[in-house]
Amino acid sequence: MTTRKPHIARTYAPIHFDDLDPHRFEDLVRELIYDFRDWQTIEATGRAGGDDGFDIRAFEKVTRATSSADDESEDDVHPMDGRRWMIQGKREKTITPADIKKILADVDENDPPYGYILAASATFSKKSYDLFRDILRTKGVMEFYIWGGAELEDMLHLPKNDRILFTFFGVSLVSRRRSRTTEIRSVVTVKNKLYKVIGGPGNFSTSVLIRDIDDVHYPFQAKYADFDANPRWIEREAFHHHPLGFWVHSRKLFAYVDQDAKEWDFTDEANLLFNQVRHDEEEEAKNRDAIRRLKNVVDFLPRSKQGNFHVDAILRYNDIFVIDPEGDDYYKCPHVYVDFSFHQGPYDGQRDYLSVGENHIALTDEWRRIEYFKTAPTITIKAPDQQYVRVIDLDSETLKAHFEYKRDSETLYAIDDRYNGFKLGDVITLRVEHKGEKHYLKVTHSQKSTLEEYLRHHPRQWEARRFAARQIGRDINEIEFLTIVEVERSYPHEWEVSR
Repeated sequence: MTTRKPHIARTYAPIHFDDLDPHRFEDLVRELIYDFRDWQTIEATGRAGGDDGFDIRAFEKVTRATSSADDESEDDVHPMDGRRWMIQGKREKTITPADIKKILADVDENDPPYGYILAASATFSKKSYDLFRDILRTKGVMEFYIWGGAELEDMLHLPKNDRILFTFFGVSLVSRRRSRTTEIRSVVTVKNKLYKVIGGPGNFSTSVLIRDIDDVHYPFQAKYADFDANPRWIEREAFHHHPLGFWVHSRKLFAYVDQDAKEWDFTDEANLLFNQVRHDEEEEAKNRDAIRRLKNVVDFLPRSKQGNFHVDAILRYNDIFVIDPEGDDYYKCPHVYVDFSFHQGPYDGQRDYLSVGENHIALTDEWRRIEYFKTAPTITIKAPDQQYVRVIDLDSETLKAHFEYKRDSETLYAIDDRYNGFKLGDVITLRVEHKGEKHYLKVTHSQKSTLEEYLRHHPRQWEARRFAARQIGRDINEIEFLTIVEVERSYPHEWEVSR
């Protein structure tokens, strides 16, 4: 699957603390500590210059729990006293264990603070953390914390600190979240509306008109000289939802598929997807002629090699601006408005794959495209010679299936020589007439092989095995050789016509 470059829904870029000057970094740290404790006062001592080695001094509010002596009553404690904290800010890219020793040398072990915080934009090693703890414990500090760059970023990403993040760095994650919430609500609304308009989960089939949000000339194609190459509106068949959007069938073409050799080819001369709502009669007549011409190529391939090349595309919910459920008199189907400006038109991505019957085949790197359709052999449908008419009998069930246009009669199986000598393009006459008319079959493929070999890449193995057993009259041994003839209905008007 090829995709457009994905949208990044949300990312947090690293915070550049080095964009702040040292004093501004101290201001940031001071803002972050406001709700760390219930402070009586916070003093920006570093701003004055005579900071005695630290930038911020703070005192916790006095309570009975923080009184310094058990026998001292609460009335004896001065209201402005409290536990003293020292907070040091360092806007440094690296801080080594040696730097830790220098920073903590300013802590007086004879008059230690109750708590100490070192806030720095650096990343600390385990050795630095351990040294920090050991020194402060030795000096009698009761609580101590290192806030490195990662911890500071985590704190700034908290919703309660969004104001600080915006003040110092011009970024608001709360605003981003609100915007993201609005985006999600919009996507959910679009998805739920599309479930009602084009179909819900599972497979469905609904024509939609995909329209360019910037188009102003709809429905007049002649207003655009390049409309064929760059259409501004496209009718497509929506068929399945994806968690991010919904899938549409974009192209379906005749293909040659050799699963043994891992070779394939397709031709874009005919589009097998028809518009369900609005038709260009002249274009569709040309397309039908091309389909008839190409069927005379594809029909003479073994059914195991008769394939299709598919291109499915996805429209993302968040790329859809407007949904018109009713459409208009020109296109009576749902209209969805998207941006056509991307190199893939309105689509977010597409997936290409092959199919043979109902089997889907991924085009992996081991597959090689060849030029089959340029060199396909010419086959002539040969009318029965009046002096020699090949007439065959079919068992009653196969004959009935033929008259009822069922695929039971598409392949003939024999263990004797009744079907020997058939060549591509030969016409066979059925002995039994139906409603007074003769019926004919044309030979599209013939081979002698075991049933196992024939069915190896057959698109409907179980059915083919059952039909073969019915025609032979018994179950067939896997290694038993058969004459196998693939046929299709034939009509006199197509005889002697080369393709």
